[in-house]
Amino acid sequence: MSLKDIYNQKIYPNLYFAGQRLERIPYHIYAGKHAEDTESFNRDLIKIMQIKEGEYEYEYFNFCYLHNMLALIIYAKYHKMYPQICVNENKKENIHWEWYFQPLDDGLRSKRNVTFVECKKKTNAYLPKFDDIFNKKEVHIWCQWYKKYIRLNSKTREYIEAEYKQLFEGKRKVLGVICRGTDYLALKPSGHPVQPEIKDVIAYCKKYMEKNKYDAIYLATEERKTRDLFKKEFPGKILENKRRYYDDIYDKDSSISYIKDVHFERENDNYWSGLEYLSSIILLSRCDALVGGNCGGTLGAIFFNDEKYEFTYVFDLGLYP
Repeated sequence: MSLKDIYNQKIYPNLYFAGQRLERIPYHIYAGKHAEDTESFNRDLIKIMQIKEGEYEYEYFNFCYLHNMLALIIYAKYHKMYPQICVNENKKENIHWEWYFQPLDDGLRSKRNVTFVECKKKTNAYLPKFDDIFNKKEVHIWCQWYKKYIRLNSKTREYIEAEYKQLFEGKRKVLGVICRGTDYLALKPSGHPVQPEIKDVIAYCKKYMEKNKYDAIYLATEERKTRDLFKKEFPGKILENKRRYYDDIYDKDSSISYIKDVHFERENDNYWSGLEYLSSIILLSRCDALVGGNCGGTLGAIFFNDEKYEFTYVFDLGLYP
C-alpha cells in the first residue's frame, strides 16, 4: 500500500493509536500492581528523574497538566527513579508544581548519593482517560496514585479548608454538580466527551433531589450564566467558591479561543486562577454525591474523592468528532 493510499484511507491515526495502546500496557500493569504500595527508598543508590517538559505549554493549573505530570510520575517509578517535577522552572509566572503540591522527592535531592536523569518524554501512553471513571478498577488505581503523589502543600490546604468551612459548615448533605462551558462548548474539541445541556443537568438534579434529601448544591463551573441558571432553579441552595467567572471575558472578546488566554487584572493571576480552580474541584470531591458532564475536572473530583461518593451520575453522551 502506498503512502497516498494510507493517507486517503485515514489508516495512519489507527496505526498511531494502536501503537499507543501497546505502549501503555506495561505502565498500566505496573500502575495496577503497585497502586497500593507504600513509598520506600533505596538509600544506596538514588536516581531522580527530572521532568522538565509536559505535552503542552502550561500557564496555570488544570487537570490536563496534573494528569500529564501523574503519567510521567508513573513513567519515572516504572524505571525505578524518583520523580521531580521541574516544568516551567525558567518561567516564573507559569505553573510550578510546588505552588500547590508538596515536592515529590521528599528531600532526596540534597543527599550525596543522588544521580539526576532528565526525562526524555513529554507524556506517557498510560494516563487518566475520560472513560476511566466508568470503570471501578481504573478509578481505584487512580485514587491510589492520587493519594500517594498529589499531596497539597500547607498553604493550599489551609486555603481550601477555609473555603470548605465557610461553605459547607452546618450542611448535612451536599450534592456536587460540575458543568463545563466556554471554550469546551464553543470549540467541541475532537475526542473529548460531549457536554450535556445545562437544562438537562438541572432536570436530572431536580429528579434526583426529589427522592434524596440534600441541604445544598455545590456548583463547579467557570460560567456565570450557568451559576445564574442554577440559582434561579434552586433558590437559596447554591454554594460556590470564591472565583472569577471566565465567560465575563470569554463571551465578550472574539479574539480569545481558549480560556487559558483569559487573564484577570490582578497580581499573580496564573497562581490565583489555578488555586481557585483546584479548590473548586477538591470541594466538589468532598460532596456526598456527584452529577455532571465528563471533563478533566470530573476525573479530578472522582480521583480526589477516593471512592467515597454515595452516588455519581456522569452524562455519557459520546465524543465530539
